[in-house]
Amino acid sequence: MKDKSKAKRMAELLRVIILQLGDDVPRAKREFETYAGWMKLPESERLTGKNQAQLIDLYKTFRTQAGLGFERDVYLEQEPGDRETPNEMPIHFAVLVHNLRSAFNVGSIIRSTDCFGLEGVHLSGYSCGPDHVTVKSAARGCQEWIPIKRWESPMDCIKWHRENGYEIIALETGEDIPSITEVKWPEKGLIILGNEDRPP
Repeated sequence: MKDKSKAKRMAELLRVIILQLGDDVPRAKREFETYAGWMKLPESERLTGKNQAQLIDLYKTFRTQAGLGFERDVYLEQEPGDRETPNEMPIHFAVLVHNLRSAFNVGSIIRSTDCFGLEGVHLSGYSCGPDHVTVKSAARGCQEWIPIKRWESPMDCIKWHRENGYEIIALETGEDIPSITEVKWPEKGLIILGNEDRPP
């Protein structure tokens, strides 16, 4: 059997295990270990001692070796749990959310902060906090691990970041505003978002 075919077979078996499709799981595990033994796979590519997140990583490895993409259902229809350490350290950008009316927008910003690998969210004014039910709904759990700090004054937040080497970046729309694609981004930055309708 060719290497790509072997990798595809291992990925198929792992998919069954990850998605826990009824009575197929014990059989899939036995088959997986049979093939793993036959191919003399190292311990890093065996099932012993692996949690769900590590199984997904192994699944991705085999799919890549087989020249295939990743199947969305493996990621969307099960909950692997949180890793103990992040895959990558956050980049040195944070977001200051001042006077946002919409709790949903605040939660979406928290979730986006996680998606882009930023280091945290700062709140000021009447922006809702992470305990608000709508913020929780929109953040989809990210509020549990993204650092979030509330400031009495947005100027205190800005001052602290300036003193610690962050460039201040205010996002705005308008005819005379530079395009985000043309901005030269600094190594460290605080991105400021204000009210949806009115300037601060």
